[in-house]
Amino acid sequence: MRWDFSTVGGQQYVTVYSPVETRYAIAPAPAGFRRLEAVMMDMDGSSTDTEKLVLEAMRLMMAEAVGAPDFAFALGDFPHIIGDSTTNHVSYLVATYGLDPGRLHDYIATYYGHYHATLEGIRDGSITGPLIEPMPGLREFLEVLRERGVKVGLVTSSLKVEVDIVMPVVFRGMGLPEDYESFYDAVIAADDVGEAFLKPHPNLYWRMAEEKLRVSDMGNAFVVEDSTAGILSARIAGLAVAAVPHPHTQGHSFELANLGVFEDGLPGIMASGILP
Repeated sequence: MRWDFSTVGGQQYVTVYSPVETRYAIAPAPAGFRRLEAVMMDMDGSSTDTEKLVLEAMRLMMAEAVGAPDFAFALGDFPHIIGDSTTNHVSYLVATYGLDPGRLHDYIATYYGHYHATLEGIRDGSITGPLIEPMPGLREFLEVLRERGVKVGLVTSSLKVEVDIVMPVVFRGMGLPEDYESFYDAVIAADDVGEAFLKPHPNLYWRMAEEKLRVSDMGNAFVVEDSTAGILSARIAGLAVAAVPHPHTQGHSFELANLGVFEDGLPGIMASGILP
């Protein structure tokens, strides 16, 4: 179990068990905005469809670990291997498939070996398949926010070196210059907080809102997320959340996405009236 909910005196709390047991209050969040200062967007699964790249690298790691080249994940695995830190993903697989917990870091290294080899192949052009694509409506969503003077932050549990390969491909796919950082007001990645305090901990969203975007009031911003861990991270930070489920995160819980669950993704958010 990665987290657990409780209610004391009408206040809802969530206890996160990794890396140390920490209890957070789930702060109230607005259901609408008179003055929207900022929108913070998750990367994998919300801004770009890289989940198949991540899952294939994870599958190859498991295939080696269990000695079965045709290894395939069970349907029940997907809520536990998307949307959290790599360590938590692999820890779940080690426990579920009876692997040696003493080799956890070896398994993680194998995963990153496959993942980074694929990213490098995409960067140098030797891999050209559609492993990284912008989510439908991303360009229009970003352009609407810029036109309306809303700050935009990219918030990801991926390493910055990974973001620097993924996002130029995404922007190229949208017909925009590859210098993605000139489009966002701020970018924050795993390197900024350390893997131990990635989502569902609130650190990434706290630092993005307070330090990088300098949001004057958490009630003037919202987050776009596709996973339970990401939604928890944002809500603990006091931010409202619009959920955009990815096909691989359909088994996640979206009940804390207080702005709604948009099965049609970013176009659904634009059509909903959330944006002022």
